[in-house]
Amino acid sequence: MDRIKYIYHKGTEIIYVDYSGCKEAEMIHLTKLHRDLVLKENKPSLFLANYENTYGTPDYMKAAKDFTQATSHLVTKGAFLGITGAKVYLLKGITFFFDVNFKTFTTKEEALEFLVS
Repeated sequence: MDRIKYIYHKGTEIIYVDYSGCKEAEMIHLTKLHRDLVLKENKPSLFLANYENTYGTPDYMKAAKDFTQATSHLVTKGAFLGITGAKVYLLKGITFFFDVNFKTFTTKEEALEFLVS
């Protein structure tokens, strides 16, 4: 299964990144691939990331910070699945500090509607 792919909702292109069940090294690798894709395309971008059954280690959080810093001028919205507990507060800190429009959702449908709204 390809963990980074394009999906379409209501005619809008969205980059889907499936981190579900990944360990730290694979999560970092996927984040770097996503960053490189957004920068290569050099156009406004939306993404949906699935973090179900994952753990955000300090090294992964550094990669996520790098992604956010490098792509904030291109990524207009980001939606997250599987962000629960303390991870919600980490995401809120990132959105505040970097002034990005990232939100967490409990269902894929809600996330997709946010992205295309």
